[in-house]
Amino acid sequence: MREGKVWYTPQQREADLVGILMWVVWFVILNGVFLFMFNDEGANDPILSPLFYWVTIGPMFAFVFLGRRFMKREMSAPPESPSNMRNFATSVISVLAWGLVLLVWDIIYGVDRIIGTCLGLVLILLLLMATNRRWNF
Repeated sequence: MREGKVWYTPQQREADLVGILMWVVWFVILNGVFLFMFNDEGANDPILSPLFYWVTIGPMFAFVFLGRRFMKREMSAPPESPSNMRNFATSVISVLAWGLVLLVWDIIYGVDRIIGTCLGLVLILLLLMATNRRWNF
């Protein structure tokens, strides 16, 4: 592997795809359950809240690292690569922390759910780069 270049093996791509598919299942199940539970127009407030939007989209990185963990036996990662479980823990803690920030921000000021979600994803990326000390993880 050359310094400064990112080379992914087919096994790493498959592991990322498994994680993304797990996230899609999470997304569909949550949206399906909540749409079934709150199908009345007056009761749609939980679905339209920024916190619900964050809970469905925010864990995307955590699921990618979980997929890498499930496929670990088939992947050949370089010895200097960071632990997928450490990245998973960083992602989960970031999702929970940003969820708390969104909840307080929405109660006090009101927040647009797209802006809140984009800022949260950027926060997770920055924390992952800081904990791994590199931009590729």
